[in-house]
Amino acid sequence: MAQIRRKKNNNNLNSFLNNYFNIFLAVLLIIFLAVGYFIVLQPKFATTLTTIQASIADQQKLYAQEETRLASLRSMADLYKKIDVNDLNKFNLMLPSTSTPEQLFGELEEVISQQGLMISSLSFKPLTDTDNSNLPTAVRRISLDLSLGAIDYRGLKNLLSTLETNLRLFDVTNVSYSPEGSTAQLKMDTYYYQK
Repeated sequence: MAQIRRKKNNNNLNSFLNNYFNIFLAVLLIIFLAVGYFIVLQPKFATTLTTIQASIADQQKLYAQEETRLASLRSMADLYKKIDVNDLNKFNLMLPSTSTPEQLFGELEEVISQQGLMISSLSFKPLTDTDNSNLPTAVRRISLDLSLGAIDYRGLKNLLSTLETNLRLFDVTNVSYSPEGSTAQLKMDTYYYQK
């Protein structure tokens, strides 16, 4: 009888499993997927979401900075368009985009000959990057040694005044005048814009 009961219980269990196997399998699969989601996927999803939000915030910050920069460039362009062409030409004379010794010699000779003076000697020395360190990166300086002959004190004074008011920038750093020999030596710096 015990054997029959066991057989009947086994049949009932087999019958139960046959009838509800699909439901049992579905519940087991749902539990497996839920555990997998909460242990593996959900933390990775949270980390990825945080990273994406941080990246979006960085991109928005960068976009705002670039928008501000663009607005600044547009206002500078508008301001540049308002500058008179004659004023731009004066600026280009004051700080030319190139400077060759020949060009510089011609400019100086014109200024000095207008004063009725004569150049005895002129030497140029382009300065190195370390000599230009206190200037903006695109501005370069050239050092000049100028000797003048047949000059008196009044002529020297007029020349210095002319150099001071000249459109081209000249910084006279040293003046040596000899009234007996009617000579003068000037050490000067001039500048140009290097593109």
